[in-house]
Amino acid sequence: MENGMERARHLRTWAQLGYLARGIVYLIIGWLAFDSNRPMSAGEAVESVEAMPLGTLLLALLAVGLFGYGLYKIAAGVADLDGDGTEGKALAKRSGRVGSGLAYWVLAFVAVRAMLDVGAKTGGSGRASGQGGAEDAASSVSDAPGGDILLILAGLVILVVAAVQLVIAYKAEFMDEMEPNAPALVKPAGQAGYAARGVVFAIVGWFALKAGLDGERWRDFGDALAVVRDDMPLLFKAIAVGLLLFGAVSVVMARYRHVRDADLGALAHEAASHRP
Repeated sequence: MENGMERARHLRTWAQLGYLARGIVYLIIGWLAFDSNRPMSAGEAVESVEAMPLGTLLLALLAVGLFGYGLYKIAAGVADLDGDGTEGKALAKRSGRVGSGLAYWVLAFVAVRAMLDVGAKTGGSGRASGQGGAEDAASSVSDAPGGDILLILAGLVILVVAAVQLVIAYKAEFMDEMEPNAPALVKPAGQAGYAARGVVFAIVGWFALKAGLDGERWRDFGDALAVVRDDMPLLFKAIAVGLLLFGAVSVVMARYRHVRDADLGALAHEAASHRP
C-alpha cells in the first residue's frame, strides 16, 4: 500500500482532493443562497468557513484541496493530459485550464489567509466584507492606461466561459469524463449545475463589459447573484438549487471522474527539460 508521500506524487490524488474542495465551496454558496437568500462569491464562501465549528481545520483542508485542484488544472493544461493538441482552439482550451488553476490557487490563498485570521470579517451588509477585493482590483485595472479595454476583453472571455458552461450543460459533456459506474443522477444534476454556473458567469461577463464601456462598477459572482436575488427572486432560488447540485456533483467527481494520472516529479522534470 502506498504511503502518504507516494500518493502525494500522483496527480490523481490532488485532483480528487480538488474536486472535493470545489464541491464544498459550491455547496456553501448554493446552500446560503437557497436557505438565507445570501449571495456569495467563491472567495467569500471560503472565508465563511472560519465561523464554522472546527473552522480552522476545515480551512486548512480546504486550502490543500483548492491548491490541489489548481495544480491538477495547471498540469492538465501545460502537459496536455487531456490530449487536446497544439492547434489554436486546443491551445485556447489548455490556456483556459491553466487560468482556472491559477484562480483556484487564489482561493487556496484566501483559505490560508482566513485560517491565519488575516482575512476580512463579515460586515453588516449581509455580504462578507472581503467582497471589495475584486472591485478594488477592477477599479485599479480601469484606472490604468488601456484598463477599459482590458475590462472589455475580460468581459468577452467570461461570456465565452459562460457559453461553454451552457453547452456543457446542454450536451452533458461532463459525462464523457465520468467512470461508467457513476451514479445515474449525476447527469441531470450536473446539467442543472453547469447551467446555473453559466447563467451567473454570463451576468458577470455582462457587468465586466459595462464596467469597461460605461465605467460602471465591477460586479463579481456574488454581486451577480445579488442582482438576480433582488430582481428575479424565483430565478435566484433556481440558481441556488443549481449551484447546490453543482457542488454535489463535484463531490461525486472526486470519486468517479476519470483522471489521467501522472507522476508530478516526472512532469516537473519534463517541464524543466523543455526550458530554453
